[in-house]
Amino acid sequence: MTRRLALPLVLGCIAFGAHAQVPHIVGNWRLNVAASRVPGPTPQTHVRSYSVTPDGTVIGLAVIVDADGTPSFLQFAAKPDGKDYPEFDAGSAAQYSMDGSPPLATYAETPVDSHTVEWTDKYDGRVTFSGRRSVSPDGRTMTITAVAKNERNEAVEFLFVFDRI
Repeated sequence: MTRRLALPLVLGCIAFGAHAQVPHIVGNWRLNVAASRVPGPTPQTHVRSYSVTPDGTVIGLAVIVDADGTPSFLQFAAKPDGKDYPEFDAGSAAQYSMDGSPPLATYAETPVDSHTVEWTDKYDGRVTFSGRRSVSPDGRTMTITAVAKNERNEAVEFLFVFDRI
């Protein structure tokens, strides 16, 4: 009798532990333009995908088609440890393919809690964007707040709201 109760309990604990370690960010997300506050023209499309490798590395991919129809992407693979990791766009990925040059852009994130990270983008060592990314308790909405510096070194605030797809 004890064995019959112990095995489901152990398997349940393993399954719960594995489930609890899966970050809430994992999945695909589409920008909710109506709920977002983005200075300038809104993109035609902005989708994001996040996955996590077995060692805890978060892989993020953003695909954006701007208001004029020009496509772009950003991709990083980073551990949530506050360290800078390379962040690629089309230009830096092409340069890396041609001559092995690492990108000048980096991405870092640090966990705040189980649903939230603080992140920083840098270009050539200078902070260009920083903010917070959080997933709602029900897991259906992701919010990214960001502050960027414009050409005049003025702070510009962004609010991106994404729906899980």
